[in-house]
Amino acid sequence: MNPESLFWKVAHGELPRPNAAALLGWKFIKYDDQNSKAYIEFDASTKLTNPMGNIQGGILSAMLDDCMGPSVYANLSATQIAVTIEAKTQFFRPASPGRILGWGQVEYATSKICFTTGQLTNEAHEVLARATAIYQIHNLR
Repeated sequence: MNPESLFWKVAHGELPRPNAAALLGWKFIKYDDQNSKAYIEFDASTKLTNPMGNIQGGILSAMLDDCMGPSVYANLSATQIAVTIEAKTQFFRPASPGRILGWGQVEYATSKICFTTGQLTNEAHEVLARATAIYQIHNLR
């Protein structure tokens, strides 16, 4: 864990949440350093719904990205960024507006690439969606 990383500054309120995270209702819960796992919560508003009243699938994919990304960013230096270069989402059940719980975990990492998994559940702990993603690490300096 690197407390100087961009992620930690956002998680601790030193920097504002990105606009996309704010739109998703993103809230950092905790980070498990042992498992490189970030726990995130979303307050999914009705503004994120499809015509059937459920959270739109692309929004769920964005939420998963905002779970897996922090698991990568938690260990980056302040001069590194991670960009998603591939992602795959599986949907299991409709997601209703309200509280959605998520986690993202680094499964394998090198200095240039990270392989991650993530999951979203409703408050009854029913799985809504799962994802895998690959992030490429870039040095800014």
